[in-house]
Amino acid sequence: MVLSAPATGPKYPERVGVPEVRFGQSVGRREVDEVTWINASVRAFAIVLYFVVFTVWLPDFVLGLGFVSGGSDLLRDLAVSAVWGAAMVVGMVGLRLAQRRGLV
Repeated sequence: MVLSAPATGPKYPERVGVPEVRFGQSVGRREVDEVTWINASVRAFAIVLYFVVFTVWLPDFVLGLGFVSGGSDLLRDLAVSAVWGAAMVVGMVGLRLAQRRGLV
């Protein structure tokens, strides 16, 4: 006994509300300017520099402050984690806003 699909009806159901996208076309997006290698390199360097400074150097600097380094282990962990987390959130939100404006 061989099971087969019914002979009536379309082979694939129609997809309602899904736009057809063809290779090389942009649907619902604005045109983006050409980006040179130098421009892209400067932008990438700025992004990496931000994350290195504010997620590596700044938490280490806060760890070396007198009131943080003299406190308990919990205080040090919380202070450094808060600085690192804030830097990550600000960086990620900044990247998203820059993407929306077409900067990155």
